[in-house]
Amino acid sequence: MASTSWWFWIWSALVLLILLADDTEGWRHAKRRRHGGLFRGRQFNSHWRPSFWPWGSLDLSWTTSGVWWEGPNVCTHTEQKNDSTLNDLMGHFISTSLSCDDKETSYICTKTMEINGEKTTTKEIKECCHGYKRPRRGPGCTVSLKLENIVKTANSLNLTEFLRAARSVGLEDELQNATEAKFTIFAPRNEAFKNTSYLISSYDVMINDMNSVIRISPPISTLIVNDASDLVLGHVTGGILSTSRLQDEQIITTANSKSSTVRVNFYDKADNRGNYHNIMTANCKRVMSRDNMATNGVIHVVEEVLKPVYKSLTDLVSSYPQLSYLKTILGHSNIGHDLRLDGQYTLFAPTDNAFKNLDPQLLNRITTDQRCLKKIVYNHLLPNVICSAAIPRSRRSRTKNMLSGYVQLTRDQDDKMFVEKSQIIDRDIMATNGVLHLIDDVIIPDEAYGVMDVLKMRNITKFAELIVEADLKKSLELSENITIFAPTDEAFSTMTEFAKKRLNDSGTALADVLQYHVVPETSSCRAPNNYQFPTWNKKRNLTVHTFYYFGLDSHQTIQCSSIVKLDIPSCNAVIHLIDQVLIPPIGTVTDVLASDKRFSEFLRMIKNSGLADRLNENGPFTVLAPTNKALAALSEIETNKLQDSTESLEEFIMRHVHQGHKCCSELNLLRRGTWRSGIPILTYGVNRQIILGSSEITECDMVGTNGVVHAIDKVILEEDTDPFDDLLSVWG
Repeated sequence: MASTSWWFWIWSALVLLILLADDTEGWRHAKRRRHGGLFRGRQFNSHWRPSFWPWGSLDLSWTTSGVWWEGPNVCTHTEQKNDSTLNDLMGHFISTSLSCDDKETSYICTKTMEINGEKTTTKEIKECCHGYKRPRRGPGCTVSLKLENIVKTANSLNLTEFLRAARSVGLEDELQNATEAKFTIFAPRNEAFKNTSYLISSYDVMINDMNSVIRISPPISTLIVNDASDLVLGHVTGGILSTSRLQDEQIITTANSKSSTVRVNFYDKADNRGNYHNIMTANCKRVMSRDNMATNGVIHVVEEVLKPVYKSLTDLVSSYPQLSYLKTILGHSNIGHDLRLDGQYTLFAPTDNAFKNLDPQLLNRITTDQRCLKKIVYNHLLPNVICSAAIPRSRRSRTKNMLSGYVQLTRDQDDKMFVEKSQIIDRDIMATNGVLHLIDDVIIPDEAYGVMDVLKMRNITKFAELIVEADLKKSLELSENITIFAPTDEAFSTMTEFAKKRLNDSGTALADVLQYHVVPETSSCRAPNNYQFPTWNKKRNLTVHTFYYFGLDSHQTIQCSSIVKLDIPSCNAVIHLIDQVLIPPIGTVTDVLASDKRFSEFLRMIKNSGLADRLNENGPFTVLAPTNKALAALSEIETNKLQDSTESLEEFIMRHVHQGHKCCSELNLLRRGTWRSGIPILTYGVNRQIILGSSEITECDMVGTNGVVHAIDKVILEEDTDPFDDLLSVWG
């Protein structure tokens, strides 16, 4: 008995290990499929029974299935597309990519190969052959479907109103009797005909009343019949287009005499619980039931009747009397031409009343200023088709517009929809190259406002006042593609004594200081270390300093001013907010010292040491400058030593002068560290006071052309340094 129990546990463990190993292999295969489907699956049966099997006739066996698309009744459909692209590279250039997607009803692999500018995209679709579907488990498509012709299938789906419309234009017989032809029908459900008023041409004849059309005159009745026929045929196309053959943003040309199109879109839409469901739309009408197979086609049931689509977005705008302002903007901005071409756009179109509600000055700018026209349109234009069916209820969604900014889309409990704060008052108006939604308000981006307006909106009041005072307002508003480094109001209230003196100096024109904040080019300020920007102040450039620390993001300054906010757009400029007023340097670091009487003794010592010429070189240098008061606190012995020995004096100066450009903002990123010569650095307190050895920096960032000067309240003595700390220096 004990022996049997022992064998039981051994074989149970062995069987479990084999099952786990097989499950691991299946997981590996699934993982391979997700990463491109480069590995083919396998299918095998395994029957395991050793010769000394202790349980007699008990047969422990299992079946492991491979991938489903290698089973029976799976058909392969291949599509290929060739494109030519410009390629300036010389020689033999080849690139390939492969991606595969395992869906519920299909397995699709897309291979792209580019050889010297010739691009070939091959799509291989594996799906159940017509008349079969996948079982709940197991490989292949082994469930046989009992199919009928497309008319009987439509009847079984209760699409009687669509069949009546098809019968009225003579289409029903063709659908029923065709044996060789195949059809795909986007058939509206019955409620679509009962609850809407889809009119034929301009004669107010309902499609439901086609059998009772009164023959007023042959030309008119023929036109009405033709329009009715085109409406019905606008739901029909040739071939069998199951869901697996369709892709997002696919355009289908229908049997309509004017080649009306149907645009198919797929969205993953979240419900109130946060679960996502895939929805399909045809011309922005929700597909309620997909892939209803018939012997001669397939039916997709749509929520509403599909109006024929002939016009581009530009043509649609031109045809709406209440969109005259938008029509003018499209024309003046030349975007109207682009929106006549093929594409996949969403246009939120403000009505004329929306434009009339704007401030007159703003209205004049966005309708006449060439620099703003494109920006106002691009703020209302998305680079993909977003149908109203994709917008979830009671949840916020966002998507990028053509300005690369995000717009927020919402739908409330009353089914009202909004883009930002503008309500969508008419939705899902289809064009050949996208969809149009009418909105009741203009969505004004920062890019459509002038420089002065943006400064006001951002509460940059002091800088704006000085611009007016210096008579630079008009110049800024008329300039194109400029960059402005705008000090915040706090920057003015916390100016250092050095900066205040320079700003109020009668010899320094206010305009010169303000022009030092303007770069005559558009810049995102993401520039390499020590990069120099030209400014409107022709005499001086702005220098970028970039600092890196382990575990911290890079930190950038402009002339030791930290950037508070990057890339605020306006109609003709980009604005960066900074935390200091930029004062044009008066000269080298020695010139900075000479301009301030507090450093007269330290400057005299620099000259006596013979280092003045060196400090007038390119640098950059960081000077920790003791004030006259700090130097006066030296003992008599220390003072005599510095006076008697040039070597000691030079060593003393060099403890206060360091190679490199170190702003206070860089030091403030640290809590502890060491200077290159071993001086310990400590920052503390709300205002981030900076202590170097026994000295505290009392005034920061007096910038020169070849470095920066910081005022300190005590001299740095030899005992403040530790030469071994150099090995741990934060400066590297």
